[in-house]
Amino acid sequence: MVLVVLSVVASALFWWPLCIQTNLDVPRSIPLVLIALRTGLATALSRKHWPRFVFASSIGTFAGLFGGYAIWPNPDGIAASYEPFVVLVMTVEAAFTSLLAGLVARKVSVQNENRQHPLWVPLLCCAAFGPIALALTPPLVASRVARNDRLAAERFAGLKNAVETTWAGSGDRSAICDGEVLKEHYAGPPFSGQDWHYFVGNYVKADGYVFGIYCHEQRGYTIDAFPGREKGEGTRRFCTDESGRVGCEMTWNRSRYACIPCSK
Repeated sequence: MVLVVLSVVASALFWWPLCIQTNLDVPRSIPLVLIALRTGLATALSRKHWPRFVFASSIGTFAGLFGGYAIWPNPDGIAASYEPFVVLVMTVEAAFTSLLAGLVARKVSVQNENRQHPLWVPLLCCAAFGPIALALTPPLVASRVARNDRLAAERFAGLKNAVETTWAGSGDRSAICDGEVLKEHYAGPPFSGQDWHYFVGNYVKADGYVFGIYCHEQRGYTIDAFPGREKGEGTRRFCTDESGRVGCEMTWNRSRYACIPCSK
């Protein structure tokens, strides 16, 4: 019974960090590997009850995902609409993974109590992964957001300076539409070489933020930058135009893209 309860709770908690922050760069295969490992160890400790561990893993995965999405709702309505399908698919994958692990491990049975003790160590470590990851997720995400905000501010300042320098140096507005020319005047955290080919008129992404330059606006230009996702990638918005003033958002005013002043 202890092993069954442990299987349910551990399987549920494996998924909660991904529910808290859906855009974590963590492969979804990691919880499945942990489920397989835990099922195999539990089966080795109690071979004749291995179907219970498969069932417990499936129930734990379903409860963990369903409860996690309910506790931490996704702000992206489109992504949230797919969550029931995600819960179903991941539950099936967890059941299949656990079943394979149980079928393999049922051939191994450790009856000697002294030999069972070493198996409890990796089993408990595996079960502890979920709570530890759950506790570490908020501070790690906060650290990533702070880093992204800092790099975005530096990139935005670098792009603003590059556009102003290019405009002043060439006297030709069309020069700011050439990414390679802007690159020569840019000083800041790097963008990829390919990004400079798509910068003007498109958005490119770097460290959680997207950046775009509109160079064909009436009498000038507009630079826009904002987090790629609403949650967990950044908290700031940047915008500037030929006036040199910095705003916090871009809008279409029926004649051109313009910056909205930051609210005080």
